[in-house]
Amino acid sequence: MADISNLLAILQIPERNIDAETILTRFLTLSDADKATYRLNTAEKTFPLVFGDDAIVQNDVNFSEGKETTWSTNCQLTPGIIVTPQTPQDVGKALALCRFLDIKFSIRSGGHLHNPGFTSNNGGVVLLMKKFNAVALSEDRLTADIGVGQTWFDVYKALEEYGLTVTGGRQPSVGVAGLLLGGGLAFQNSEHGLSSHGVVEYEIVLADSTVAKVNATSNKDLFWALKGGGPNFGVVTKVTMSTLPNKIWCEGLIYAPGENANLFKAIMDYHGASEKDPKANLICHFMEDATLFIFLYADPVEQKPAVFDAFDKIECVTRVVPSKVYTIFEIVNVFASVTATEPRSHDMRVMTSRPDLDVYNAIEACRLQQLDAVRNVPGARIIMNIQPISSSASRACDNQGGNPLGLKAEPQQWLLVMLDWLNPEDEATMLAASRKMVDQAEAVAKKNGTYLDFKYSNYASRDQDPLAAYGSENLSKLRSVAKEVDPQGVFQNLQNDGWLLSKSA
Repeated sequence: MADISNLLAILQIPERNIDAETILTRFLTLSDADKATYRLNTAEKTFPLVFGDDAIVQNDVNFSEGKETTWSTNCQLTPGIIVTPQTPQDVGKALALCRFLDIKFSIRSGGHLHNPGFTSNNGGVVLLMKKFNAVALSEDRLTADIGVGQTWFDVYKALEEYGLTVTGGRQPSVGVAGLLLGGGLAFQNSEHGLSSHGVVEYEIVLADSTVAKVNATSNKDLFWALKGGGPNFGVVTKVTMSTLPNKIWCEGLIYAPGENANLFKAIMDYHGASEKDPKANLICHFMEDATLFIFLYADPVEQKPAVFDAFDKIECVTRVVPSKVYTIFEIVNVFASVTATEPRSHDMRVMTSRPDLDVYNAIEACRLQQLDAVRNVPGARIIMNIQPISSSASRACDNQGGNPLGLKAEPQQWLLVMLDWLNPEDEATMLAASRKMVDQAEAVAKKNGTYLDFKYSNYASRDQDPLAAYGSENLSKLRSVAKEVDPQGVFQNLQNDGWLLSKSA
């Protein structure tokens, strides 16, 4: 009965609580067929005995509220149990129970993912990390400990009073852990690299339920793997991040869609100009009725920097974000009001190329065609985003120990297609629209010799394979690290879904 003894030691069940021990012991004696039959029932009995009110099952009054803490409505599945751990040791207990019962689990931080099954499941366990919600500055204020159950809005709000920030996400509703495990796009990419390069230490619960501290000197290979390697290695519960000054310049403009051809040319000019200015950043959304550009500069300058000069020749419709210095918290507050929508299903699809005007014009033509194709779909929206990435962003990552993404130190763009719709029956139509757009962009890039294999995992659709796009050497190293920290493959076999090494080509 070694299995049950080890489990009870991890669970630290009080001696008076003989019910949990009895239930688990009985389960251990079942045949494989009976275990399959009684697995969920056993889990529904055991988790509340171990976690009390922090574990809820389907007939609990608060279950629907916990189930629906996902951004995309197509990701609202029906797990059997939702457990809300409060400590890393609680996470270890939950993992131990999942291992013992051989039951599927999912991990949810902010729930801001668009791929069904990545942060939830049907009939398994969801670890809802919302109680890991502390932000604590170090005494010298050079670092901040950040619980992963928060959104970046929460983090920026907590740091606002100190005049500090971190290389977090740009969308306020995005969760801490998911963004960082995919690499992360920050407001300061070109100067400081991807968001994950602001992390100096991870606190992580490994597959065997032990808690580890991971940094550049302790568990060095795992530290590298966590900067973009996804949920393959454990459950991150806390990150320690370097702090940065909080104030940057920003301006937001709305253009008429008829100006898009001119805006594409200006983006090409910006690609070149930003190679000489690592403080510049640009966010753009090409929508059906308007085109939104957010210009950002990671310094509190008084005037619009020259790196954006190419856009001054194009007449805007309105200024939605006045040109001035903001704190990061003020900026994400503005983003929250500009990008807020009612609950819908979402999807994203991504491709990468070197700067290429032909690619931009081709996908714009395809976007207009697909807008017509989905015009009768209730709630349908197609938004295209061209995200310029300068070579200095890749070099900044390399200078801080690198990451698994395999980025080349050259100017490039990550082209994103975002979809919204209301009804489940329209999913296939919407996914086909984004696939046609990205396929067209990739075909032109390949013809022009500008295509790059890389796919940003946080923007990738469910049938894409971002980990394979990291390159064979990095993929092999990721698998080696995963095997070392999780030799039984718990996170490959029991984790319900995600960008898992076990499903990468």
